[in-house]
Amino acid sequence: MIDEINEDLKFAMKNKQNAKVTVLRGLKSVIGNAEISKRDKLTNQEIIQLIRKQVSQREDSIKQFIEGGRADLATKEEFEISMLEKYLPDDMSDEALESIIDLILSDYTNPTKKDMGKIIKSVIDSVDGKADNKRISIMVAKKVN
Repeated sequence: MIDEINEDLKFAMKNKQNAKVTVLRGLKSVIGNAEISKRDKLTNQEIIQLIRKQVSQREDSIKQFIEGGRADLATKEEFEISMLEKYLPDDMSDEALESIIDLILSDYTNPTKKDMGKIIKSVIDSVDGKADNKRISIMVAKKVN
C-alpha cells in the first residue's frame, strides 16, 4: 500500500496537483509517525486503520465547518476524504459482518459486556480493514447482553 501511495504522490507532483500532493504528504507523515511510535513497519491493516481515522477526523471537521458557515473549508475536507478513500477496501456488507460476528460469538458460551473488548478485537482482526471499527462495535454491542 505504501508503494501505491508513493507512486500516486510522484504522479501528483509531476502533474502539479498541489491539493493531492498535500493530502498524500500528510498521509505519509501520519504513517511515518506511527511507524516511529511502533518502531517497525506498519502492516496494510494498520495503515487502513490510520486512513479510516484520518477520514473520520475530516468528517468531524466537515460538520464543524458547516455549523460555522464555512462551506469552502467543508468542500476542501470532502475532497481530502475522496482522496483518502481511494486507499480503503470496499466496505463489507452488514450481512457478511454479522456472520463473522456470529461465528466469533459462537466461541463464547454466554458473552457479556466484559467480553466485548476481546470480541471486537477478534472481529477487527477477521475483517482485515473492510469494516469501520465503530460499526463493528455497534453491531457487537447489539448482540452481547
